[in-house]
Amino acid sequence: MNTNDRPRVLAFALDAAEPTLVRRMIEQDELPALKSLLSEGRWMSVKSPADIGSGSVWPSFVTGEAPMVHGIYGEWCWEPERMGIQRITARQLTPFWKAQAENGNTVGVLDVPFMPLIGLSEGFEVSEWGPHDLIDGRVNAAPAKVASLISNQAPHPLSHDRLDAGGPDDYQNLERLVSASLEGIRLRGSLAQALLKETRPDLSLIAFTEIHHAAHFLWHTVEPEHEVFSRNGFDNHRAIKPDLREIYCEVDRQIGDLIETLGAGTTIMVFSLHGMQPCHGVPTFLLPLLCEKGFARLADWNSKSWTERGIALMAAAKRRSPAALKKLYYKTMPPTATHRLAQPTMMPSYDWSQTSAFSLPSDQHGWIRINLRGREASGIVPLGEYEVLCHELEQLIRSLTSEDGKPLARRVIPTTDRVKEAIGLRIPDLVVHWEDEVFRAPLRIRGSAVVSQPLGRKFNGQHALEGFCIARGAADLYQGDSIRAEDLHRIMCRSLEDTRD
Repeated sequence: MNTNDRPRVLAFALDAAEPTLVRRMIEQDELPALKSLLSEGRWMSVKSPADIGSGSVWPSFVTGEAPMVHGIYGEWCWEPERMGIQRITARQLTPFWKAQAENGNTVGVLDVPFMPLIGLSEGFEVSEWGPHDLIDGRVNAAPAKVASLISNQAPHPLSHDRLDAGGPDDYQNLERLVSASLEGIRLRGSLAQALLKETRPDLSLIAFTEIHHAAHFLWHTVEPEHEVFSRNGFDNHRAIKPDLREIYCEVDRQIGDLIETLGAGTTIMVFSLHGMQPCHGVPTFLLPLLCEKGFARLADWNSKSWTERGIALMAAAKRRSPAALKKLYYKTMPPTATHRLAQPTMMPSYDWSQTSAFSLPSDQHGWIRINLRGREASGIVPLGEYEVLCHELEQLIRSLTSEDGKPLARRVIPTTDRVKEAIGLRIPDLVVHWEDEVFRAPLRIRGSAVVSQPLGRKFNGQHALEGFCIARGAADLYQGDSIRAEDLHRIMCRSLEDTRD
């Protein structure tokens, strides 16, 4: 059982907070709580599997396992048994704090992305109260007294109105997004205060998700001179006030207040698992390129079933819908409903008998999957040809340039170099990190007839690969300058063990 004077661990997850911006704001005295923590603790870089996909970082932290093990790399993941994609759930994940609860430590977890509920009888677990990533599409809370407390709290403004913006010149909605984020951060701080005082956990994890959602729309306010933005006319847009930096400042204020709640002797950790960087949409040329080069073939109209024909017509209608109609659709339909309707149209119908490699839907990286015999239900590539085919695809991607000779691929990552591992692989076989050149509209590729337009041009922030951790009170538990996302929980658990000595 808890005692009021027992040291504890209090960890704050700043979802998608960019380390370089955090350091700069600390140096400019804009984040006094983090500056104080850093003066008493230490800074570490966090190496996460964001190079595989941003969807892999939180499952890796939650489980302490790599994507090769838990198999999650994005919001929609490939299921080779049914030759289709499925929106992920967190139900199959076992969080590290389950063992802590079973060992007698009281645990409190608020809005950690991709967190499963394990049915705590003490402490608290609250998911999707104000999320960026929607999994279930509703607030979940336990135990019963915590669920009652949540029901009496003002709802998070982003939980009932998924505020969006049409781009950097949609000033009204951008300002509404910032205002709602600031209000949500204050409400989150108030809710966390109530939960901590009511349950006084040994281990507390409080996630601030507002940074993530806002940064996808407002990164141009942080790096206005970046080539991606200057090339696309962002300098013609007026400033947004308040802006993304004020969101960081409000999170800092809430962290300072929450640290005082638990008092001296508490091990404090503030971390992000990945950061943010400029973009302007999502490149779309990989699918038609693989078809053009003979690696994939789409099913023709006559070979499609009536169901597949209906899906194709629905996808075409969705692509051609006016922007205003799309915006109304996403505003009026519940997120869970839009996810169900989106699933059938996110991948085209392939002629699997003529497809050796295909692209998977992505929000950032290029993802390529081999249609491997014995792994995919309709696989055609023999095991003995896997490595040769991966190498051929890697060479093709590395050779891609724009019409004026600028490279398109920054890095190509084979997720395994052994076919024995590939048989059990659920993540993409090849991951491509793109150069900023891919955000040109239209993009013309040298030696190819493919001409593409990036989708989602309202987004101007995408995930950077590195996070950070500021730790106070855990200096003797980890001595390195960097740490893997999968290992962050070890510091927390070791701190709890030390408090029992």
